[in-house]
Amino acid sequence: MYRVVMYALVEISAELAEQLIGIETGADDAVHQARTGVRRLRSVLSVYRKAFDRDENRRMRARLERLGDRLGDARDWEVRAGDLAGLVDEETDPDTTAAVEAMAARARELQERALDDLLRLLRSRGHRELLADLQRFAAAPPLSEAGAAHPRRIARKGLRKAASRVQQRAGVSLAERHETRKAARRLRYAADAVATDSGGDLGELAARLSPAAEQVQDALGDHRDLILLAGQLREQSALPGVERIAEDCERRAEERLAGLDDALAAIDAAL
Repeated sequence: MYRVVMYALVEISAELAEQLIGIETGADDAVHQARTGVRRLRSVLSVYRKAFDRDENRRMRARLERLGDRLGDARDWEVRAGDLAGLVDEETDPDTTAAVEAMAARARELQERALDDLLRLLRSRGHRELLADLQRFAAAPPLSEAGAAHPRRIARKGLRKAASRVQQRAGVSLAERHETRKAARRLRYAADAVATDSGGDLGELAARLSPAAEQVQDALGDHRDLILLAGQLREQSALPGVERIAEDCERRAEERLAGLDDALAAIDAAL
């Protein structure tokens, strides 16, 4: 397990460094990919935290969280601008089209502002230090005593605990579903990191958990995006045409929950 996690940390951190360079050079989808990379790293360090030195692990996770927040600001507005732009077509009435296009334009402005803030961070000395420290951490992880002695035991326990937290956070409110989604995402990325382990049942367990967790993550993510989109539409316009689009967003959001219970049950079954 130690080697599998080490290889995963090295691979993800190397990919992240490339993706962050891609942001500076304007590469397509670089912000999204970098944000995912940060989330993958934080998930591994969180789920398997007992394997690492507590203080070193906590500091690295906190530094990655700050980077992830900046990436998230830019990515969220990017997604919102794209979602808004896709809501109108040639059959949409002119007033509704104008209102929605104005919202999309504002979202693009906020995206550009967030991207400028992100670029300033990426060009800072503190960011360069983070990347250097991350590479050192990945190449020679600071293991705890238990992590060095019983890596697979810690990994199995961490993975099972991460799976149980998905169920513990299950609820029906938007906030509760958001927590469920984050727990499923954490489980998925942690499982992916050890899915190639062949030293016992750990790899098999991870391979069962990952697709089920991904299904929960995707369903709840789509649901949340559509609900928030509907809320923004209503907040910024009272036009009947905009209201109809908001209602359609809510209808599609509910459709995305159709297989959620089965996906949650699949996580339990995988254990």
